[in-house]
Amino acid sequence: MKKVIYTLSAVLIAGSVSAQMVSGTQIHVSEGAVLSIGQDFQNNGELTNKGQLHLRQNLTNDGKLTSEGNVVFDGYTKQTVSGTNDVVLSKAVIENDVDLNTALVINKELNYNQGIVSSSESNPLVFAENARYNGASDFSHSRGVVTKVDANSFEFPVGDGTNYRGFVATSTKRSALSAEYKSENPSEVSGELANGVESVNNNEYWVLKSSDENDIASVRLQGTYESNVAYLKKGTWNISEDAAFDKKSGIEKGVMFTSGRGQFVKKDIGVWPNPTQGDFNLKLTGMNDSDAVTVDVTNQDGRRVLSMKGSVNDLRKVYSLPAGLVTTELTVRVINGDEVMTEKLILNR
Repeated sequence: MKKVIYTLSAVLIAGSVSAQMVSGTQIHVSEGAVLSIGQDFQNNGELTNKGQLHLRQNLTNDGKLTSEGNVVFDGYTKQTVSGTNDVVLSKAVIENDVDLNTALVINKELNYNQGIVSSSESNPLVFAENARYNGASDFSHSRGVVTKVDANSFEFPVGDGTNYRGFVATSTKRSALSAEYKSENPSEVSGELANGVESVNNNEYWVLKSSDENDIASVRLQGTYESNVAYLKKGTWNISEDAAFDKKSGIEKGVMFTSGRGQFVKKDIGVWPNPTQGDFNLKLTGMNDSDAVTVDVTNQDGRRVLSMKGSVNDLRKVYSLPAGLVTTELTVRVINGDEVMTEKLILNR
């Protein structure tokens, strides 16, 4: 059967009846033309838009959709975008609340005018490599997961549906970053504060994730009272020295962060007296008292002469070296998670 191709060069208004409009054929909106669909629209065929397409109800994309023109979501009630295929648009305008039940990919430009775009990790709003947006505000932004391909100093247009709480993120590897905003108290996730952290914001937090586990992503918060960026690591809020997150921070799985007050305290160890005649004190700084650590003392041949495991609080103490050791140079090694710190110790006997 011969397929019907609709080529529009003037305005075509679909009837405003409640029935769903299902298309299993080809529809072509030519450059300069305007097509307004007032019903739920299910695309089972091939829709090509080079003009302007107004969607007043829900869109289900189970076919092929190619849009080099503009698509305007301007319904009178909340709209849903769904289907077995992602919806990929060159340009789009948000004039109404839109729920994403499939991924919406913007290749060039998205204009936030009025309305909230709600998305999720499985159905995100995706900005392609060269895509941008305009107009994000309290009245129009994205609630849920937003992904930016080749994230280079990109301000994520995220919020909670009432307040716009965007932040700027940069991927050193130009990887894809995904972000989400939560208007919830971070202390309900964890109330544990690391050494040097005075407090964290009790109203909000963000989650940032990279597509590359070896990525380093830096963030810049806006409109916050606290001066530092605090992030959650193994159930404890830490201050980030340079507002950057890497594999150690959990960027590949998603790092939770907020604003905070405090100072970055570098992890370090020290031994005294040094040289020693047999007993020495061990200093552990920049670590939480409850952190699990391992303390090893090895000789010049790499043989372990002393080893202990426990919490930081328990292992800050005086150590006695074995009586049979003679004058030599030893290495004190402290393992805290994936970090290893060493200090030389001279034994004089």
